[in-house]
Amino acid sequence: MPVVFRAYQMKHDPSRLRQEILRLEQARAPHVQAILETREPMRRGSFVTLHRKCGKPTCHCTTDQGHPAKYLSLKDGGHTRLVYIGPAQEVGVAETNGRYRRFRDNRAAIARLSKAVLDIINRLEAALVLPESKLATGRRRRGRGGQRVD
Repeated sequence: MPVVFRAYQMKHDPSRLRQEILRLEQARAPHVQAILETREPMRRGSFVTLHRKCGKPTCHCTTDQGHPAKYLSLKDGGHTRLVYIGPAQEVGVAETNGRYRRFRDNRAAIARLSKAVLDIINRLEAALVLPESKLATGRRRRGRGGQRVD
């Protein structure tokens, strides 16, 4: 093996790169599994609690935090829209939105790990491909009809 290739190979050890790819794929597997196991409906947006003041001058909210109210925050045409969630709907909206959050978190983890795998695959390719300078054989090329091209 040429000295140049051996030095390059030590810098980008293919065996270690393969091990790293396997490790990342194992880390990615539970996220893929969680995505595949998602069967229940999801609700897009963020489930938030806001504290509002009612406006009554004698109410405790004038000196305290305010009255808690649940909202679903959604993006609608580039604008944020808040949808009030009543007490009867809180549990259901919280559950469906929680599934959405977990789904998106798993999706983000898969994307991050997939990018890392592709980066390492590119490094593995670079470690295994011989430098182009090794292709030169000293022969002259021949064009059409067998004539030399200089």
